[in-house]
Amino acid sequence: MNDQERDQFLRLPLTAVLSTVDPAGRVHSVPVWFRWDGEAARIVTGRTSAKMPNIARTGRATLCVDQREGSMRYVTMEGPVEVVDPLTREERLALRSQYQDPAEAEEIVARGGHEEMVLLILRPERWLTMG
Repeated sequence: MNDQERDQFLRLPLTAVLSTVDPAGRVHSVPVWFRWDGEAARIVTGRTSAKMPNIARTGRATLCVDQREGSMRYVTMEGPVEVVDPLTREERLALRSQYQDPAEAEEIVARGGHEEMVLLILRPERWLTMG
């Protein structure tokens, strides 16, 4: 997969798995929605989620995005994570609109809750791709 194909793939509304490492060295992996901006993966999560202390301690994470329909394709990225707190309404809406009908996304975001969330920005340093 070349850089252009990788960029196009990452812009699809696919679920990814975000992995961090806990203090005991165990891997913590959870499915997440993400938005690729061409340079970084943008992930919204709860401020008190289990992944947050791991990211605060290590400053790093791995994100694996895969597509299983037809030929299997995947992109794995690993790198430093910046935490942006608080999460803006606009950032949450942009992410939800990628996965949901825009009107439905707007309705959900209008209810609030983003005040309890943060934005994770993963800037890839290492890549592993297939497809």
